[in-house]
Amino acid sequence: MTPKINKKPLSIFVKNIFVMFKGTLIAQIIAAISSIFIAKIYGSEAYGVLSVFISLSSIASIFNSLQLDNYIVICRDRLTRNHWFNFLFLLIPIIAIIGTVILLPFYVFFFDKKIENSILILAILSSIFLSYNKTHEFFLTSYKKFSPISFSKILLVLINVFFQFTFYVKFKIYGLVYSSFISIFIVTLYYSFKNRVYFKIIDFNIVKENITKNKSILTYLLPSRFINNLASQSIPLFIYAFFSLQDAGVYFFSQKILTMPLFIISSSISTVYFEKATSLMQTSKKELFLATKKIITFNVLIMFVFLVLINTVGIYILEILLTESWINLRLYFLILSFLVLCRSSFSPISNIMVVLDKNNISLLFNIYLLIVNIIAFYIGFVKNDLTYTIYILSFLGGIGYLTLAFYFLKTIKKQSII
Repeated sequence: MTPKINKKPLSIFVKNIFVMFKGTLIAQIIAAISSIFIAKIYGSEAYGVLSVFISLSSIASIFNSLQLDNYIVICRDRLTRNHWFNFLFLLIPIIAIIGTVILLPFYVFFFDKKIENSILILAILSSIFLSYNKTHEFFLTSYKKFSPISFSKILLVLINVFFQFTFYVKFKIYGLVYSSFISIFIVTLYYSFKNRVYFKIIDFNIVKENITKNKSILTYLLPSRFINNLASQSIPLFIYAFFSLQDAGVYFFSQKILTMPLFIISSSISTVYFEKATSLMQTSKKELFLATKKIITFNVLIMFVFLVLINTVGIYILEILLTESWINLRLYFLILSFLVLCRSSFSPISNIMVVLDKNNISLLFNIYLLIVNIIAFYIGFVKNDLTYTIYILSFLGGIGYLTLAFYFLKTIKKQSII
């Protein structure tokens, strides 16, 4: 009888992953094919502007929710979960205003008039919508409703691609930013419609009680995630500030293409894994260890095959299709492949830090990444050569992700024995 008890939840787990994988795969196939043509017609400078927009909005979005949206998934009480859901929609725009005041001097110091101020405004609004979308996703995850999340991936890409081609005629530099903003906003409207019945009056006493119970989220997870996002998303910003907009565009495009399969895997597995790992921590830590080990092995093998193909056949095709403005594309692909492969060992299971309440480890790791970034850019700036920066980012960052994956796998195994 015991095997039957374990088999059922595992099959549901696999089914939920497939639901997410289907939507994400379709979305990324569309994005992959269209991105080559988009890169050809817009050029590296437009991608540089897009990288600045994406970086600013992504960094701010992590701060907006104070990472309290994670509690929606790990909370077992439905009533409390619903109040937190509504509370976050009130909290996010307030924190966004505070975040804007903090980041504004940074923007003024680093950036000149090459990029319009309207991009900063759109990035702030986009950060709010991104935070709303993540809150919606976690809320749907807590109810094991993965189909709407899967569909939103397709919706986002379809709208984005449509407007990318539409706006090119009139907005040859900023069209990618406008299309990205519109697609994020429409997904927010879609999620709001799907969850409309859950919008209720907030009981602040319930919210206050649970903030006290989850101090580690604010103490460790928030600064950890913010530093991690700052370390990864600020790279195009610093490339633009210290080198050029074209360099930022080539780096951003290289990273986008290389991480597409990783994004498919992470988007398909991480959300389902988060919910499943939370459940298995209470029922079967041994099963959690086996599932985590299989996911890591699968991710690394898939990414290894893809990276070999993209650095041989793939780059050859891209160099034929793209214009001469995409300088060093082949070199960036090769250097960054090590970092992407190492990231694939941990990114899809990264929510295990929340499940195991190891947010302090997350904070230490992300401080390490930030230090690596500072060292890499300092050396690259002194040498006046961006390749030095990318070499250091890829090698030291990759080693860090591998170490983190082995640490958490060992931790889960040790707890499964106890």
